Amino acid sequence: MRIDPELKALMPPLTEDEFKRLETSILTEGCRDALVVWGDVLVDGHNRYEICTKHGVKFETIQKEFETREDAKKWIITNQIGRRNLTPFQRVEFALQLEEMYVEEARRRQATSTGGAAPQLRVNFPEADKARARDKIGEIAGVSGKQVDKVKKVLLEAPEEVVEKARKGEISINKAYDVIKKKTDLEEKRAILIEKAKAVEMLPETIRLIHGDFLAEYKQLGECSVDCIITDPPYVKEWLHNYEPFARAAAYVLKPGGFLISYVGHIHIDQILDQMRQHLDYYWLACLKHAGTISAVHSRGVQCGYKPILIMQKPPMTKPKRYFGDVIQGTGREKDAHEWQQGEEELRQLFEPFTDPGDVVLDPFMGSGTVISMAQKMSRLAIGFDIDRDNVEIVRWRVSGGNTSPGGPVRWCEEDGEASSSST
Repeated sequence: MRIDPELKALMPPLTEDEFKRLETSILTEGCRDALVVWGDVLVDGHNRYEICTKHGVKFETIQKEFETREDAKKWIITNQIGRRNLTPFQRVEFALQLEEMYVEEARRRQATSTGGAAPQLRVNFPEADKARARDKIGEIAGVSGKQVDKVKKVLLEAPEEVVEKARKGEISINKAYDVIKKKTDLEEKRAILIEKAKAVEMLPETIRLIHGDFLAEYKQLGECSVDCIITDPPYVKEWLHNYEPFARAAAYVLKPGGFLISYVGHIHIDQILDQMRQHLDYYWLACLKHAGTISAVHSRGVQCGYKPILIMQKPPMTKPKRYFGDVIQGTGREKDAHEWQQGEEELRQLFEPFTDPGDVVLDPFMGSGTVISMAQKMSRLAIGFDIDRDNVEIVRWRVSGGNTSPGGPVRWCEEDGEASSSST
């Protein structure tokens, strides 16, 4: 009996737990199902063959005939889809291995008609061939042809964590596809705004935008120059080590008693606090209540309904300018120009108690500039840093009000720092 590596690779591997259960069953009850062979090639039962060979367990085989190798591949895949407990996404992903074969079959059928005494050559339409193949794959996987298209796009363009969630059935095919569609729509919007920004010749004199890395270039602002920092830094684990230098830079630019207000993730908040308390005092933890949606944190088994807002302070301890509520009702992400764009109205609930008109508000990771825009609307002076040049261009357009005419002297304008890689 031979193992054909190409045919074996067509089959989705068992999980470690599934393999152990199968092994226990065979050792307890023997190999109840016969292995299927095509000539001397094993086409079904690879895991059973491995276990039986390892433990010396007897097994039986049955022969199955195929006219071509392609026919054998089709049988292997459809047989596995019907037998295994696969999610809809996995079924489509598995069946997509047949795509090229079905496209070629559709081309052959379309190239020749059977009408008349002799076959007549017809025009070949590649897109129609692909559509027929797509529908056939959908039929095998038990989904529509449109769902097959969505799975293909997710496999090509979605982040790996989204693909894995879809494979496990934690999110649906449609939900995974929405991630791609929203990303595409967002990229198109950003491209339009970046192009519009080229026409901006001046910024409001209350706005200062800096293309650069705040963690490396914060000293250009001057010591004790900022009244309040409001920001939403990266949440990814790879950025976690930056909270200590972030707090050090914040302590340098903040005025005594100044506040740093930062959205943070839940999982690593203990480590974030350990780092930031080296330079700033802990003041309070507020929460932003999600607007209408609950997010599942699968690694912790939590249905999460809020986001922490960490409030730190540069000594000495003083109260905010006004009382503040520590539960903020979210208005939902606006996402007009950035994947993690926050809503403006929820920021108002932070601006009002912690800042006054004329105060200098800094966002060192400004993204699409929601904090900068809110500061402008509430008559605060605003400074924004971002390492991404495109973000700076988008904020230029956002705060310019479409002002593309030459104006008078600009007191606070865009600057170019020397961007480095310490923030993302």
